Amino acid sequence: MYPTNNLINDFEGFNSYVSSLKKIDETLFFEPIADGKWSIAEIISHISFWDRYIREETLPQMKSNAVIETIDFETLNGQAEKYALSGVSQLHLLQQKLEERSLLATDLRKKDEDEFFEKFILNGEEIDKYSGYPHTIFNYIAGFQWHDNHHRQQIDVFLKGKEV
Repeated sequence: MYPTNNLINDFEGFNSYVSSLKKIDETLFFEPIADGKWSIAEIISHISFWDRYIREETLPQMKSNAVIETIDFETLNGQAEKYALSGVSQLHLLQQKLEERSLLATDLRKKDEDEFFEKFILNGEEIDKYSGYPHTIFNYIAGFQWHDNHHRQQIDVFLKGKEV
């Protein structure tokens, strides 16, 4: 089995990748990665907004048999997108992302092993429709780790096409 501590370390380890994006030219950072897609800036803002939302709103509710309703993902994504395009700098977006993930990882480390596997209901579902597993903190964070990797691949394909 994948130990909880490894999950947290790997989840926080995404920050190494985020730090590597500091060297990208700011024009490229704000350029959409494809027609109709977000820029790297919007992707980073999106992940940062979700990290903060999880830490402040969702994680505190994740207890055995809890019934949790989360924000509509399009609402939060829209807020993140708007923020990324508000004139905020590349460095600020990246620093904010690094801080949010570190804070979330710190809060996760405060949980004991049993808390990671307590089942709860999320948005009316006992079983996550994407993974097929019960909703637990462990499975939730693993899902967001997959989400990080999905966006990392998108960014890497874009940057490779730009020969950066």
